[in-house]
Amino acid sequence: MSKRPFSPKSRAHARPSVKRCPSGGEVIDAAINAANKDINLPQELCDDSLLHVLSYADTPSLIHFARGTNNAIRDRCRTTLDYKIWKDAFDCHNLAPLDIETNSPNPPDYYSALRRRLTLFSNLSGKAKRHKKQVKHSYNLPSRFFHFVPILPNDLMHYPPTGVENNSANANDISFHLVDSHHHGGSDIAAREDDDSEHLIDLEDGDVNVMDNDLDPTMYSSNFDPPPVEFSCDSYSLTSAGTGSELVFLNPFSGTVEVRNVLDNAVGYDESILEQAMLQASESILNQRQQQDSSSLPNYDDEGSEVIAGEAFHRSSMYDTPPKQVLYSVDDYFDLDLNEYFGEHTPFQNRRRSGNVTSDWVGVDSHSALSESKSLTGTLIGAARILTMESEGRGEEELACTEVFTWSNFDHETGEIVVGDSNSSPYCFKHVVKVAGSFYFLDVCANKHKVFAAFQAGSCPFEVITHDDAEVRRRAGSNRALAEINDNESVVNEDGEPIRMSKTIFCLPLMKCDDAQPSTPESIRSQFPSPDSSIKAQYPVSSFSIDPTGNKLVVGTVNGTVEIWDTSRSTKPRRVQLLSVRQAFLKRHRAMTFSHTSKHLDSSDTTAGKPSDNEPEDDANIRESNIHDDIALLAIGEEEFPHKHPTSKISQIYLPRHLTAQKCGFVTKQRNAEHGTTLLIWQTPDMFLEEAGKSTDHFKVTAMINVPLSAQCHPEVHYDGRRLLVFGKDHIGLIVLVYHVLGTRFDQDEFNDSDKTKHNTKGEESGGVINLDEECRVKFVNRIRHAGLDGLEYFDSMLMTANERYIVLNTKAGHLIGCDGRNASEGLLIIDLEN
Repeated sequence: MSKRPFSPKSRAHARPSVKRCPSGGEVIDAAINAANKDINLPQELCDDSLLHVLSYADTPSLIHFARGTNNAIRDRCRTTLDYKIWKDAFDCHNLAPLDIETNSPNPPDYYSALRRRLTLFSNLSGKAKRHKKQVKHSYNLPSRFFHFVPILPNDLMHYPPTGVENNSANANDISFHLVDSHHHGGSDIAAREDDDSEHLIDLEDGDVNVMDNDLDPTMYSSNFDPPPVEFSCDSYSLTSAGTGSELVFLNPFSGTVEVRNVLDNAVGYDESILEQAMLQASESILNQRQQQDSSSLPNYDDEGSEVIAGEAFHRSSMYDTPPKQVLYSVDDYFDLDLNEYFGEHTPFQNRRRSGNVTSDWVGVDSHSALSESKSLTGTLIGAARILTMESEGRGEEELACTEVFTWSNFDHETGEIVVGDSNSSPYCFKHVVKVAGSFYFLDVCANKHKVFAAFQAGSCPFEVITHDDAEVRRRAGSNRALAEINDNESVVNEDGEPIRMSKTIFCLPLMKCDDAQPSTPESIRSQFPSPDSSIKAQYPVSSFSIDPTGNKLVVGTVNGTVEIWDTSRSTKPRRVQLLSVRQAFLKRHRAMTFSHTSKHLDSSDTTAGKPSDNEPEDDANIRESNIHDDIALLAIGEEEFPHKHPTSKISQIYLPRHLTAQKCGFVTKQRNAEHGTTLLIWQTPDMFLEEAGKSTDHFKVTAMINVPLSAQCHPEVHYDGRRLLVFGKDHIGLIVLVYHVLGTRFDQDEFNDSDKTKHNTKGEESGGVINLDEECRVKFVNRIRHAGLDGLEYFDSMLMTANERYIVLNTKAGHLIGCDGRNASEGLLIIDLEN
């Protein structure tokens, strides 16, 4: 029985605000015992009082009370309290909101949804399986959870004809494709080679149909290998943070932005078993009947002859499933008008010239919009690209134009929501913003329809550069900008040119776009808007992330500092907290270091080196702080200092898509070429109290993960407030590490009962976790390996997107999961946690 101090917000004013409530379990036990003994105590309580009592119960106790007591309690819960009980429990678990279904006449079933989500997490962590088998090591997921989606060019895809609907009865009938086999005699092989026709046996009709196949015969040849798949940027993202299967995909072959189902055209484990069984069965028949001479297709009714003599069977679908919606098609490339980017009605009007233009996609992503009540209001898909015009003469700079597209299923102005079905996608509201410059980091706020972008120093279109500034920058060159960064890598782009990170982040509005209307000078100018506001950090900005409400912006810098900005007033953002990774670790040891040498000093003197939580440090404080830090490091010793590279730049910040920063915290990533990757979990100290979630809550480091992966790889990270997934490569191969983050008191018992979280263990069982708070906040729960998760080297892009049901990764060994007959091995590996 859990003794949680927090409860649903609707009854927060009537709850105690202590950290632990010693009488909560006793109250629930008394209520359940009274109900089982037919005592009228629970029945006599009003709805609000009963809900108040139940708010202190954990999930098993709620199920026991609402489903396992007497008939009177069960009937009362089903008729009046069921929705409130399970909605509060669902929300308090910090789970992603249910997908929007406007056509459903019934209210959402939060009881079934809660049990489903908890089962998915149990499947991922392997807790139930380890408990059943009485083992403590990691639990490998069953092979039926793994699927492979081959990525092929469009000319190798077999989409349905124009007149065939995707959901029609004959669109995806199972068919058997007949291919040549080595079991034939010489004369049979010669006869088969003379016949180029393909034979399809339709099991629905029960007869033989001889027809030409639209597919290229080489795609089924064992000697044909499809072209390699290279993801040069973030190319796919799940649009739902819950259990939705919708995926936005940037096709690496055609360059189109598509919306598809994540399991469309997937080859699963069961299908590969059936395929192998059919191959073995056909080989057995061939060995028995290889002496028979069948020059033509006989009748199926003749048992003495066999149509499959000399043929091997391959099971496949008749058609591949096309995308649900194409947001940016191949035709859009041909319709591109360069005058809308570099013409006279653009900021390049004084620098117009003719030249070759290159369009490079930067990536695609998806974002959730949350209302003030923290309910899901819609989904937004974003895609960014940079158009570069080559210089004509020597010494001239290239012209770069940034363009950001967004497609949403809700109207930001009216609040209208469009919900599609399984075969269509509702992203019909398009917005765009263009900037005369090249950015190096960008994020989109779906709730306020804003784009936050950071541009390289000296190339920002919104900053005013004086003659003196230009002269100083020319003399200093790029080495000065690089010297400001305390990280020795990731400071150059893909062309080897240095990235001159700036201190300013600009907030730009998204402009509504209607492709049906012709372009006018006014519409072209409107797509190059001026920024609504700007944010200036203390050090050059290396990364940032906006929370789903759009009210908090978390900024990371090149010096290992984190800044929290309040963006609730978009025109006047303000910094509310300044955090230093180095100071966060040193202040834990500073008191012990100076306890014997600084007793005579005042408290003001001993704390002079500490950074302010709200204001930036001045140069004098920084110098004095560095002196104290060096002394502290000598006293601590480098081997005992848990963070080996605290001043490395914050390369990435991870916020859940459906929760605010105050609700669940955030994760920062720092990487060093020698020590590898370090993840820091930042949370508010009072996040579990009644007043948690206030904008005045300050963050601190509660846990650290020295990721046990190769220092050469760049791992991918996913964080949703409860699960922390890390995809990378260790000394064995590719691996997915699974961590459980304490973000709700419903999980408190799992952390209290776990021996791993009572102290910081070492070795493989720890997963590199070091808990820095008094109570454990993170624990390592599982690692995932699979034969199909292979083929990627440290220099290849490792991409991952995930929600509560699916984990999507890129792989080059998908043929070890299953084969669809086209010899494809590169594509997407899908982990479906639904059992």
